[in-house]
Amino acid sequence: MNPASSESLPVGRLGGLGAKLGQGGQAVVYAAPALSLPDAPGPLVYKEYKPGQQPPQGLRRLVKARNDLDPAERARLDRRAIWPLRVVEDGSTVRGVVMHLIPPAFMQDRVLPGTGAATRSTRDVQNLLIPPDRARVVGMPVPTLDQRLALCRDLAAALHLLHRHKLVFGDLNAKNEVFSLHPDAAVMLVDCDAVRLAGSAAVVAQLNAPDWEAPERWLTVYTDRFKYGLFVLRCLSTGDQVSTTVDPGRADAALDHQGQIMLRAALGHIPNDRPTAQHWGRYFDHRLTGRAFVKTASTAVPEPRHEGWVRDPATGKMVRR
Repeated sequence: MNPASSESLPVGRLGGLGAKLGQGGQAVVYAAPALSLPDAPGPLVYKEYKPGQQPPQGLRRLVKARNDLDPAERARLDRRAIWPLRVVEDGSTVRGVVMHLIPPAFMQDRVLPGTGAATRSTRDVQNLLIPPDRARVVGMPVPTLDQRLALCRDLAAALHLLHRHKLVFGDLNAKNEVFSLHPDAAVMLVDCDAVRLAGSAAVVAQLNAPDWEAPERWLTVYTDRFKYGLFVLRCLSTGDQVSTTVDPGRADAALDHQGQIMLRAALGHIPNDRPTAQHWGRYFDHRLTGRAFVKTASTAVPEPRHEGWVRDPATGKMVRR
């Protein structure tokens, strides 16, 4: 337990906000240079939800999930995810969340196609899925096969960390992770306010990004495993339309026989046959270091079964399951 932290702070504690760093359909992100937190050293940002986009419930649970970790485990989470650190409130209204600033190692200076203008932005995983020649033109790095295997290993470690703490990432896709190649290949999870505790409703609707849909409608640890399989496939494939392929054969050249079997199971329709994130991490560690590969049991956080009518997290409406 971290006694120095709490789940929320008043909006007045933010002090003067800095530059606008980015925005999406749900929120705008600002630098928060005047704010410091005793349990979260380093630069912070404030993600302010747009009117009508405030999460209805559960955000404090995500903050508390981090607070309840021991210091070493909390540090691991902070290295692997841009996690909600505090809920920002204006009276009884949730205005946004405080998070760490994405580290510089995950940012990229590049050239905008067609204009020649220079820009600096996050190095999203989607940049792994474009042809090497195009990546070079816009100033993006072209990872080696070993670097791609290391990125697969690091994302597996991040998901295993969440899963062993009964957290479901949900909307794993090419935009919700950023990567670095130096000093080491690493992946960091972003947009973590859509994470949910297994067996509870998500803070914001857990969605399926286009081309990253799992076979099951309700997102669980098992659908995280499926989407991780899509990441492995697309990260290790070559050729055209890598970003949408669902053919495990496209990655055969980068995988040995064991990896090929695992990938086909990961992308199959039998949830419990899908390899765990820990299993994948040990496989890629074996590929990179030669250490013995020991298969782990295929277990998952139990999800309660609902019969009859349940609330669809995407629409808020009651639907028959």
